[in-house]
Amino acid sequence: MKDQNNPLALKNGDNNFPMTCAWTNYRRLKMTLPQIHLKDFFRGFDKDEDRRLSKQELKNAFDSLGSRCPTWRAMRALQHADANGNGYISDQELDGLVKYSAKHGYE
Repeated sequence: MKDQNNPLALKNGDNNFPMTCAWTNYRRLKMTLPQIHLKDFFRGFDKDEDRRLSKQELKNAFDSLGSRCPTWRAMRALQHADANGNGYISDQELDGLVKYSAKHGYE
């Protein structure tokens, strides 16, 4: 039986993985499903809602992911993904941040 709140929930009642997008969209993005979730995870740390991540917001995100040195990881992520060098990860640079994070085991 389907969940009343989620018409796309699995029939066995398992609501841990609601299927809200077509799989072809994920293939087109060239990202795995965990990377899609990681992108949404990072967006959740944009506390001032300016659509970009500061070093402090990145530090908080990596701390939440269990990094042993979140300040260092945030600095390295900025060096890797901040294409224009303004000190922030914009929405356009978020794919680079996700790929960096996935490469280092944050999935």
